[in-house]
Amino acid sequence: MTEPTPTLTPAPTTPTLITLGGLDLAGFRKVKSLLLLVYVALEGPTPRRTLATLLWPGAARPEGSLRVALHALREVHPGALGGEDRLITPVTSDAAHLLTLRGEAAWDAYAGPFLHGVPLTGVSAEFEEWVETQRERLARHVQEEALRAAETADPARAADWAARAYRTPGAPPPEADLLRRALPLTLPGSPLEAEIRAELGELDEGTPTPAPAPRVAARMLGREAELDTLLAWTLAPQPDPPAGGAALITGPGGIGKSTLTRELLRELTRLDRPATLVDAEGATSAAELGARLAAALTPGQAAPPTLAALSDHLPPHATVLLDGADALNDLPDLLRALRRNLPGVRWVISSRRSPPGLLGGGDLLLPLAGLPQAPPEADLAQIAASSATQLFLREAARTRRDLTLTAGNAALIAGITRRLQGHPLALALAASWLRVEHLEAVYARVLTEAAQLTPEGGGSDGRRGLNAVARRSWDLLTPEQQHAALRLTVTSDLDPADAPHLGVPAHLIDELLTHNFLEAHQPGTERLRLYPALRGLLTEQAAAHPDLITQARADHARHYLTWFTAQPPEAPPVDAERDNILAALHTVLERGDATAAQIDHFLAHHDRRGLHASGTDTFAALADAAEDACAPDSVQAAAQIASMWLGYRAGRLLDAQTLAGHFLAGPLAADPASRMKVLNTLAAVRGVQGQMQSATDLFQQALALAVELGDEVRQLHYRLNLLTHLNFLGDEETLRIQFREIERRLPHLPEMVVWQVRLALLGARLYTSGEDQAALQAEALVMAQYTESSGLHRSSVEIIGMAVTTAFRLRQWRHAEDLLKRAANIVRKNSELRVNPLLTVELLYARARTQQAQQQVAQILNDPVRPLTPWQLVQLVLLVVPDLRSRGSTEVDAWLTQITGAVNVHAQQQREARVLLGGGDESGLPRGHSLETDRLWVWLSCQFPGPGSTEPL
Repeated sequence: MTEPTPTLTPAPTTPTLITLGGLDLAGFRKVKSLLLLVYVALEGPTPRRTLATLLWPGAARPEGSLRVALHALREVHPGALGGEDRLITPVTSDAAHLLTLRGEAAWDAYAGPFLHGVPLTGVSAEFEEWVETQRERLARHVQEEALRAAETADPARAADWAARAYRTPGAPPPEADLLRRALPLTLPGSPLEAEIRAELGELDEGTPTPAPAPRVAARMLGREAELDTLLAWTLAPQPDPPAGGAALITGPGGIGKSTLTRELLRELTRLDRPATLVDAEGATSAAELGARLAAALTPGQAAPPTLAALSDHLPPHATVLLDGADALNDLPDLLRALRRNLPGVRWVISSRRSPPGLLGGGDLLLPLAGLPQAPPEADLAQIAASSATQLFLREAARTRRDLTLTAGNAALIAGITRRLQGHPLALALAASWLRVEHLEAVYARVLTEAAQLTPEGGGSDGRRGLNAVARRSWDLLTPEQQHAALRLTVTSDLDPADAPHLGVPAHLIDELLTHNFLEAHQPGTERLRLYPALRGLLTEQAAAHPDLITQARADHARHYLTWFTAQPPEAPPVDAERDNILAALHTVLERGDATAAQIDHFLAHHDRRGLHASGTDTFAALADAAEDACAPDSVQAAAQIASMWLGYRAGRLLDAQTLAGHFLAGPLAADPASRMKVLNTLAAVRGVQGQMQSATDLFQQALALAVELGDEVRQLHYRLNLLTHLNFLGDEETLRIQFREIERRLPHLPEMVVWQVRLALLGARLYTSGEDQAALQAEALVMAQYTESSGLHRSSVEIIGMAVTTAFRLRQWRHAEDLLKRAANIVRKNSELRVNPLLTVELLYARARTQQAQQQVAQILNDPVRPLTPWQLVQLVLLVVPDLRSRGSTEVDAWLTQITGAVNVHAQQQREARVLLGGGDESGLPRGHSLETDRLWVWLSCQFPGPGSTEPL
């Protein structure tokens, strides 16, 4: 009967044992005592006798020496080592933690070699060997993770990470395989490249092959010509203004389109040319791809800009690479929109097909075929120089380091490359067979299946070879590896850290990478995906394992939805998992597990990240899926409301209006909460359409339902919406009722919300008659002080503008001027902001600087970047009326009459127009006739319909 292993409960304050770069336990540094702890922490429960033998081999009484060391440790850290015959510890070491880290995190945690500088006097040779083994093991782990980081980093950082991997402290001299992986990541002509080449050459000396060494270090095996063509096209001088252009890389799956695209990105970055890579794989619409492009150009931005606004984020002569645009049916339309909105940009697109009408004059079509292969009559040197041979040998080295090109196997390798038409992925998969078969068997298998590889009449692009090789590669996977690959088919791509949550252990991820079923596809990240070219095979295999796929989808949905609903909807990490979250939602809809809260959270993500156009289509598809699955009414309603809301936010007003109308006429509208949300959406649509009375009525209906449901949050939201519309209509009686209701709730709101509500109240009161202007100004100044101290610059400029308006009404011209200077100072530090230019015009008129005011008006009229809004247009007319009366009162009065009777003009502006019609001029200052006045007259004649016209303003 074996002795039970003693247990030890860790103390709450147990410190971490430091072994990397030194040896320390919270300041305790007695070497032998800590070496006891180090060994037990890494090896587990250890008999006392073993420890005594390892650490005190020459002592007369090693057990006594152990007791002394143990006593010294327990005096300072009583709970560090426990047990009697077998010592155990709850202490965690930085070395054990390091082995759990991947990528850059592993490098950051590596403070130095294991037990660096620690004297190992008096220990056994066996213990010294153990320390050296651990040192190499930990350093190799860090070295491998640094190399992984280099291989997935953006081009600007890849060389730095390759250098770190090459020079990892404590690592043994690098082997040829590591050198071959690091060399393509170095900067051409750099000292590091020369050093690695020299060391690799020394390792290759004395190999049995008399042929030239394969060019394993080539940055782009077999695609140098295509890469040179793309670089020459991309870097060619453009006319003034630049014309841009498009290059299309085509070819079958696995032929190397993405690899070539990524290498082009690397080269452009090395040349310090602006380039952006966009993963277009799986994008089905122009809206979705446009959203990905905006997100790539403005990473982390809460609301990615529209295509038209992206020019601000693209430097001159920029290149954008759209990789994997296979699923887009409207790619030509999208490219035309991109060229129209972003002139001068060079577009490099990779796709398996070439859509009609995509390319025009000056564009580049670059079809890819297999890598060059050696002809049947080639000698050893020619075979060695073949790119297909080099690729095969490079991939084979991942499982068979002893394989080299010799006179004895050159014909076999050349035959394999010819039979597989030089198809890169097919060659990589065939090379992976060498882990279980000899080269002769691989050759024989490819040879016997040759009939499948070439269609009748000859000629092939390698697709048949890929299919045959992929099937054989699949058969060579263990059942565990096959199940892991099938589980991953339910993902779009994934962070390796999420794999265990999907039922795929980390070691299987590494094995699938080795067997070329997975690839790292996004430079700068560790995200992985199944090779798109293998999706057909995997889909076919998945059909034979329905129970496994069902469970995989359930695990996938559970993991991603649990993670997503715990995140703020706008959190940037959610962007990378959006496709996985969408797939998870479709899964729970089919299973009947979906909730309205999940749909609402996904809607909030799209809304806050500015994904309105693409989100409209996304939620339309979810709504159809919810209806097909007979989901609960709350879930169906949530999906439909999300689609119509995002349609409104995307400016697709007719679509949103149509969806809202269908909903309100359907059975789902019987639920008060859903009806409330749809009424709010339709009200927002009506407001943008200028139907202010209809919008107000709809908001009031939504508010009544919110009151009925006791929904305090939406009550406040709808009341604030009503302020704007009631103010516009001039319904001041109802407006004051809303003022009182909102103010009654102010003491119960969070501070940030209180300030937002006070801003809305101030904006409404500013255009309500009978308000105390001095009190409004005092409120504005208090709020401006708060927003400025909080760094809310946009709100500060807006609020100071309100204070300027009150100063005008109080005839405080100097104070207004000081406030405008205050706002201008904020704008100078924030170039995207702008002070309302009409305030400056009004001040200049009021200060009797008519000529300057007229010049300012001319600048406003001629500003192509920031055209006037409808409200500003009417306000400008009201400002310049006294100027224009010198040209003729009849036309001016006709314009003012139109303003007073227009349904889409603010009530406050109508009141001002009536005052001016009565001959009033608030400034009381006569204005003269000038050239600027003539220009204003011509401009207004074009802007306003003639007298008696029924057209809206």
